[in-house]
Amino acid sequence: MKNILLPTDFSQNSWNAIEYALRFLESAMCNFYVLHVNEKAENDTKAKFDELHKRIAITFPTQQNHHFFTIIHTNSFVESVREEVDEKKIDMIIMGAKGLTSKQSHVIGNYAENVITRVKCKLLIIPENATYKVFDEVAFPTDFSLASDIQTLAPIATILDKKNTSLRVLHINKVTNHLNQHQQANKALLEDFLDGRKYSFHFLSNDHIETAVENFTERKDIDLMIMAAKNLNYFKQILFHSNVDHISYHRNIPFLILHE
Repeated sequence: MKNILLPTDFSQNSWNAIEYALRFLESAMCNFYVLHVNEKAENDTKAKFDELHKRIAITFPTQQNHHFFTIIHTNSFVESVREEVDEKKIDMIIMGAKGLTSKQSHVIGNYAENVITRVKCKLLIIPENATYKVFDEVAFPTDFSLASDIQTLAPIATILDKKNTSLRVLHINKVTNHLNQHQQANKALLEDFLDGRKYSFHFLSNDHIETAVENFTERKDIDLMIMAAKNLNYFKQILFHSNVDHISYHRNIPFLILHE
């Protein structure tokens, strides 16, 4: 039985994330903990939850594998998420990239950004225009500066082993794609982990990492992007920058964030 946390502010973006989660985990036995956080108590929260559960029942009338639990918190968002992750033994958080109070000029909203950086739990971020489909092409941007242990990378193996999925390991450098000895060692560890699975390495040079990612995701028709949370250099440039006018991957492609 998987334990999944679904933060919601009852926005359309939150619903899109919930619907994506239920389709993504359609065949899995899951406990879904639907969490609403508001530092000020709201009189209509129960009515909103009733409407949400009704919408789920109408959209997924035959689903028998999923069980839903309602949670309401009035303290800070991050502390509420962290508390539920610990108490409910959450396996994964699935949430929208942006909510009603998010930074609309950024790739992801402030809630999602805070969860990435302050909560150690596997996180699937669903952008506003994403619709679930089987993952044929998955991108894994990395600078090979940090080694990842097998347990952290395990979700990648699960995705690759379930379907006929290809992993595209993407390295982008502003100056040169030459790897130093430390990076080469980490690349070799990743190759050992991926042995027997469909994967390829791609080395690109570009002054703007987000532009290189945009071009790569379009060319390879990427369905999912996976990133290691401790790889902060790539995080800041792919997810936390504010120059979103010329990119579209943040609107269509889900991000799976892996924590140690």
